[in-house]
Order: sequence, then structure tokens, then C-alpha cells
Amino acid sequence: MLNADALKQLTQLKTEIRSSKEFAEGRVRGSSGKFGFIVLDDGREAFLPPSEMDRVFPGDRVRVSLTEEEQGKLTAELDQLIESNLSYLVGQYIQRGQGHFIQPSEQGLSRWIFLPPKARGKAQPGEFIACSIARHPFKDGKSQAKVESVIGKPDMAGIEHAFIVAQHRLPNQFSEAALAQAASIPATLETLCAERQDLSELGFVTIDAETTQDMDDALAVTTAENGWNLHIAVADPSSLIEPGSPLDKEARQRANSVYLTGETLPMLPASLCENSFSLLAGELRPALVLHIAVGADGALNGFEYEFAAIRSRHKLSYNQVARFIEGDDNAVPADQHQSLRLLDSLSKARASYRAGHSLMMEDRPDYELVLNEQRKIERIEKQERTAAQRMVEEAMLAANICAGEKLAEIGTGCFSIHLGFRDERMAEIRALLKDVLPVYAEQDLHQLEVYLQLVKELESSEDAEMKNVLAVLKRMLRPGELSNKAAPHLGLGLAHYATVTSPIRKFNDLHNHRALRAAQAGGELPSLNDEQGEALQQTVATGRQADRALQQWLYCQYLESKVGEEFTGKITLVNGAGIGVRLEENGINGFVRFNGKKNPFEFDGKRLRISRGEERFQLDQEVPVKVSAVDTDKRRVALELVVNTPEEQADSLPAQSKDTAS
Repeated sequence: MLNADALKQLTQLKTEIRSSKEFAEGRVRGSSGKFGFIVLDDGREAFLPPSEMDRVFPGDRVRVSLTEEEQGKLTAELDQLIESNLSYLVGQYIQRGQGHFIQPSEQGLSRWIFLPPKARGKAQPGEFIACSIARHPFKDGKSQAKVESVIGKPDMAGIEHAFIVAQHRLPNQFSEAALAQAASIPATLETLCAERQDLSELGFVTIDAETTQDMDDALAVTTAENGWNLHIAVADPSSLIEPGSPLDKEARQRANSVYLTGETLPMLPASLCENSFSLLAGELRPALVLHIAVGADGALNGFEYEFAAIRSRHKLSYNQVARFIEGDDNAVPADQHQSLRLLDSLSKARASYRAGHSLMMEDRPDYELVLNEQRKIERIEKQERTAAQRMVEEAMLAANICAGEKLAEIGTGCFSIHLGFRDERMAEIRALLKDVLPVYAEQDLHQLEVYLQLVKELESSEDAEMKNVLAVLKRMLRPGELSNKAAPHLGLGLAHYATVTSPIRKFNDLHNHRALRAAQAGGELPSLNDEQGEALQQTVATGRQADRALQQWLYCQYLESKVGEEFTGKITLVNGAGIGVRLEENGINGFVRFNGKKNPFEFDGKRLRISRGEERFQLDQEVPVKVSAVDTDKRRVALELVVNTPEEQADSLPAQSKDTAS
């Protein structure tokens, strides 16, 4: 037994050891293995051994002591748990002998969590379940979870959809108060429309996909002295959904309609977005009507708006309109021939104008996922964009550009902004520009004029190296954001941009309608504070993440039967481990991992390029690949490059190169 002096010496020794250590704070980042990392507040990263990783969850904020190992690498030892935000997770119920666990789907959380007998409810082994965290391993020595709900069995039709909805906690039921409010709205529509000017004589029609029911915009075009007048009628739920009402609260919580593959989680009840507010052909509906003067050169020369009523004449599909533009006069009703020809001419003028004064979006094909009775992919249909889609797109862009300018002038609204390059990548960007376009290296690349000029110079260059630089720079851009403050949208090359054309699908559009109405009436302008704006942005991002997660799961299942098949793909990602490739036939992404021991290669991080012997791989390059393996549990698609014979390689070369090769 230690005496008092020995205990005092031991305490003093511990204090001295503790004072000699470096302590820091950061967040836990998991891995696919049992170990993890601490991302420190100062930007450094420290290794967290498996024994320490067992005591925390990914995302936990912790205080650690640091030890410097060989080559300056840091190893962390946990000292204090500051906060843990992981309170809910989903996964599969696993039984091993007498042990019952949930195998979580949480990224970076690779260990199972114990389910005590009283915490299992009616769940059965093998089922997918949603759980709350009952005990944290740092505080309680061992992690435990409690079953909150059973999602379903693995063979249940649509289990992937149900799992993703539960995983991302997407709301899929409306409150009784919201449904009661929705039921009261149809009775007031006729009165509201009777109080407004009827603008149906302008000849509005909707142009959407054949299956679309929530039609929130209709178009009409008339001639003007030097161009056209574009009229856009937008569904007007803001007139009957007051701020703070049950429907408003539901719409704000959902932020937007989430279009999962094969399923829609609407922002408003279907009775409203597919009926009462939808611009159905032949039905009188309240609408925000935008009137835009478009010059013969495509310039936007004037903008006015009013809250009116309209009756759409026809529900046209993209396919019908595209066939008409291609010469089939029987594809659409005769009373729409002139208006659609005017819209076609207007859209081409607008596209030409935007190409010269702002930035154009990449014209990529769409991929329709056709599901079977089990709600798994039966086939994927590649669909090139049609003239009709471009016509509608130009009209919507014009509407949102004008609305953005108006809301910026008013001083309120929810703006769609894009602030250009990521700040943390700016040193890399400037280093790259010093090599190819040094005149831009020291300029403020966050300024719209500078960014626009840089991108246009790269786009107009015929030099392959410049094309690659542009592709590299695009990978260093921030994502678009929603903001309650007016700011440029660099991605579109615009000073201001705010969407108003989808108020039955997007809360920010609904909010912007309210702002326009208040400005017109001279009332108090509605506003979103920073916290509300951030919550809206996060909810929208969650919906997108859910859709990507569902698609990746379905894609993996679809490709399980296609292992060994060859495809043509385009490189979308280059890093030190290999290349990411998007398959042209179906839009699925996979990864080609390079083996440096078998075939040494060099990775050029500045230009995102891999060289291997005489081969070179860079962004946007087409490559032949085949599916080598699919891990559906981890949602991973492994590809490998197809090695062509010398004859095939010669056939794929341009004519001039063939002559040289021969």
C-alpha cells in the first residue's frame, strides 16, 4: 500500500506528464476500418487508434492529447468529450449468438452497437431499423442503442426508398392541421380568382414532362416592335397560405419537394400541388404573372409583374413541342403554332445573348430510371435534351433573372447565389493560373467581372491544355447557396438571381412571391434571418443527398448483373488513387483504382492528371472501361480500364494521327 509521500509523488508525476503534452480540440472523422482521425481546429489531422475510436462516434467534438510519431505524423489520445450530436441512426438488425446489434449505415461508423433486450421492441434480426442512441461509449463505457421503429425487411418492395427516407429523416406525412387547412382552400379559389384580372386571353399553355401533375408555370409569347413580350404565369399559393399557418410551417420544414427516384415527397399536400394550385388546362387559377420585354438580340429590356388569374389552354409535353419544332404541325393544337414558333425564336435569341454576356450551363443528357414492381431499376433510358426543354429553360431563366434584379432592388428575398472558388483552394488556383494565364493570378477572382472574363477566355480557347485547366478549375468551385442577401451567381455569370417559378415545390420561391406582393402593396417586407436561411439551405441539401444515396444503391443493384460488361465513360474525378468515370450509356459513376506496384504512375495534383508510361488521363477524357466489381452494401462500383489492341487504338485516333502512326 502506498504511503502519503508516494501518492503525492505519483500525483505530481502525473501532473508533470500532463503539462508536457500538447492538447487540442477537434472533431472525430471515421473511416472504413476500425481506426479514425481527429480533424483539429487548426487544420491538422491526427490518427485515432482503434482502441480510442471505440470510445467515440463520428462527428463528436473532443479534446485530445497529441503525440508526434515518425515523419511528423500525429497520434491522438482522448482526453474529454465536449459534445456528441449523434442521437439517431439507421441500419440492419444483426444477431450473433446471444448478441444483438445494429449495424449502422452511418458513414465512418464501422462497428456494431449493442441492442439490450428491453430496447429491441418488436424488431426481428435481419430487418432494417431506426434507433436512438441510449448510451455513449465515452460516458458509459459501452455504446447502446434503442429501436425506435422498424423500416422493413430486406426483400420488401421499395425497401431502399423507405430506408433512405428514414435515414435522412425526410417528412412524409402532413399534420392534421395542415391537411385541414389544405381541405379548406378549394372553396376560396373561385372567389380569389373573381377578384383579379383574367389574363387568359394571352394564350397560356403548360409545357412539362408527360407525367407531371404539379404544373407551376405556363407560358405565352406575343410580338413586340423590336422583339417579343414573354408572359410567364406562375402558380400562386402565397395568396392563400399565410406565414405562420400550418401549411406554411410544413412547407418551411420541408423546404422543397424531394424527387426521389420513383417517388415524390411534396412540399405541399398533393391535393394542392397537383390540383388546387396546379395550372391545369381549362381551370381558372390564381397566378403571379411576369411580363418580360425581350429584344430581338435577346436582351431583357423590361420587367413588370402582377397578381392575376389565368386559365391554361393546353397541357403540352416536351415531346409534343419538340416534334412540332422539328416540323410536325400535328403534334400540337393549331392555336399554339404561332406562340410556340415565337417562343422558339425568343429562346434562341436569349441563348445567344447569354452565351455572349453570361455563362451557359453544360448541356448534359438526362437518364430516366424505369423501376419494376419491386421498385428496383428495370432499365435506364438515356434522353438527350430537346429543343422544347431549352425553350422552357430560357423562359424560366429570364423570369428568375428579372426577379433577382427586382428583389435586389427591393432589398429583400431569398437569393440563389454562387460565390465562385473555394477559399481553401485559392492558393492552388493561383499557382495554376500563374502557369497558364498569369494576368489573372493576382486578381480578385471572387469578383463577377473577373471570374466571367477568366471563364470565357478559357472556354473560347482551342488549346487542349486550356480546356483541361477549365475542367480543373470547375472542380474547385463552391456549391450554389441560398442567401437572404443579394449577391452574384458566378456559376451563371449573373449579378443577381432569385427563383420564383416553382412556389408549390420550393419554399424560397414561395417566400419570394410574398416579397413581391408586399413590395407591390407597400406593406412590410418579409425576411429570412441568417438562422432560417441556413436551416432552409441545409434541408434542401439533405434532400439532394437522399436522392443521390438512393440512386447509388439502386445503381449498384442494377450493375450486379453487368460485371464484366464494357462501357464508354468520361473521367469526372482524378486523385492520387485513380480516376472516377461516369458511364455514358446510363450515367452511373464508378472508380478505376490504379495499382502503383504493378504499373507505376505519376499524379499531377495541380492539373488533376495521371501519367502512366505513354498514357495520360485527365478530366473530361473519354475512356473505355468495364465493370470489375460491385459492392452493394458499401454502394461502390469498381471499374477497370479496357486495354485495346494496337489495331483498335489506331482506329480510335483522329485521321491525322493515324497517318503519323502508320
